[in-house]
Amino acid sequence: MKKLILFSLFILLFNACASLLNKERTIVKFSADSNSKIIYQNDTLQVDRQQIKIEPKRSNRALKITVLKDNLNQDFYLESKLSSLFWANIFGNYGAGMLIDFSNNKRFTYQHNLHFVTDSVKQKIVLSNQKINAIPKNSVFLYTSPLQFLDFFNEPMATLGTEYFLRNNISVSGEYGFRNSAFNDREHNVTFLTEKASIFRVETKWYNVINFTKNVHSDEYLSIEYRQINSNYNDNINYYNRDNTIQYDFITDDFATKKTVSIINLKYGILVPLGKKMYFDFYSGFGIRTKKFDHINLEYNKQIHQINFSDDLSLFEIREFKDYNQKSFLNYSLGFKFGIKL
Repeated sequence: MKKLILFSLFILLFNACASLLNKERTIVKFSADSNSKIIYQNDTLQVDRQQIKIEPKRSNRALKITVLKDNLNQDFYLESKLSSLFWANIFGNYGAGMLIDFSNNKRFTYQHNLHFVTDSVKQKIVLSNQKINAIPKNSVFLYTSPLQFLDFFNEPMATLGTEYFLRNNISVSGEYGFRNSAFNDREHNVTFLTEKASIFRVETKWYNVINFTKNVHSDEYLSIEYRQINSNYNDNINYYNRDNTIQYDFITDDFATKKTVSIINLKYGILVPLGKKMYFDFYSGFGIRTKKFDHINLEYNKQIHQINFSDDLSLFEIREFKDYNQKSFLNYSLGFKFGIKL
């Protein structure tokens, strides 16, 4: 019984995300629209548009901050909230790790980014979520999509793109990628087409019109994207006539396919800087994906033929035969780009 209790405690402890991963202290960053002073405990800190940080202990108590600026004096009480790592326990062992996290203050955190401005009408200091960054007109970014190179479930390709800012915070971008024609991911007996694939993407972005992160310094954007993936490949399938009672009497059909996938997405994204020049662009979005197939020398007819069961299953979608010419689906995108600011 003792061993069972110890084992149960061990399982609970190592599923307590906040207790394991959160430190005793958290980070809170401050900035202001003009030179100001932040009083925290016994420290007085100078702050302006550049962020400064403090590291308060995690607690269920409100964090008191006093701000001095423009002959004004304002106290702020930052309410604590449950850390995202506390809620991550839901995904493991039915939330059992919460029981451990409830035993300590590591489950708490505070809003991480605060920007103070002067309300000239009310003559008081207030918190603002208005973005203060502006990516200037004529800026140029170069980027690539690393996940596209590793997309073995579809078409692995190397890509390169350019983003140009027509106005402050408004950009257009284009990206092109290709797959080496020597890369052969299908077994086939007859070659009708040279196997190759390419992708191009055009996108318009509006930066800093949304503040989902509640951080006035981050570069967030909304965008409209059009993407097209073209691929040529050779393939074969086995099938039998539906009226044939001998189902192992297969017909092997060699053919080629020109496949086009068109995608229109509405996306949200955020740039995460890596130093002054490099960055990651993390994004997610929803849209419509349309697949179009142009089969060459295909004799299969779904009205009279039945595909062999083993040919009807595939781990990789790119290798899965489709017996329709065109169809549209809901599309969900999640990924990132790596880029350099020129």
